Amino acid sequence: MGEESSYSVLIIEDEYPARMLMMDYILGCPELKLAGIAEDGEKAFKLLEEKEFDLVFLDINLPAKSGIEILKSIKKPKTFFILTTAYSEFAVQAFDLEALDYLLKPFSFARFRKAVDKALKYWKEMPFTKEDSDTNDHLTFTSESATHLVSYTEIHFISANNKSSIIHTNARDYETPKLLKDLEEKLPSKLFIRIHKGYLVNIKYITNLRYDKGGAYLLQLKNEDETVLPVGRAFAGQLKETLGL
Repeated sequence: MGEESSYSVLIIEDEYPARMLMMDYILGCPELKLAGIAEDGEKAFKLLEEKEFDLVFLDINLPAKSGIEILKSIKKPKTFFILTTAYSEFAVQAFDLEALDYLLKPFSFARFRKAVDKALKYWKEMPFTKEDSDTNDHLTFTSESATHLVSYTEIHFISANNKSSIIHTNARDYETPKLLKDLEEKLPSKLFIRIHKGYLVNIKYITNLRYDKGGAYLLQLKNEDETVLPVGRAFAGQLKETLGL
């Protein structure tokens, strides 16, 4: 990680003194950048659906929606959650839900820093590192008379739709008046691959490639719908080479 790299942080905490302490701790870590604050579960859930964060410090006892409920509902492959609470009995459940760490209040800056270092270690080991996406990690496009910025990590696949395209993401589908080939030119080839004249896929969501009758292939994605897409004959060779098959 370069010295200028920074990781966006969301604080989800309903108690004012605890929020202020967390802000001070974040200021003490040059790698972190405070990108959002939520005082209750509903606001937190909305922020997590609308924006991408690298690291989330999540209190368990929150108004409207608990931290455990949020952790169960939100699936972000490149977002790490660290739970903060005064109650130790939630620790096992937190790790079962793949929380990165568990900070028991009151915790020191040294303990906070240890959790941050753990996150930094995991980021460096990810297939697509933060450094790879710092300069341009969003696709910008128009849909329904609005301009949208969607993180590459949120996009599952893009499908052609006559003279427009549909961008399929974690949160929703967007129709944009752009041809698939135009979007392909804007996306990084190390993250997205054309598998068919009508489909462009995010490589990190590919879960398997299987042989179909007649010499064709079907590709399955590891999204909520477990989407299955056809692979065009002209694209099969490059796809197999990319996947190391």
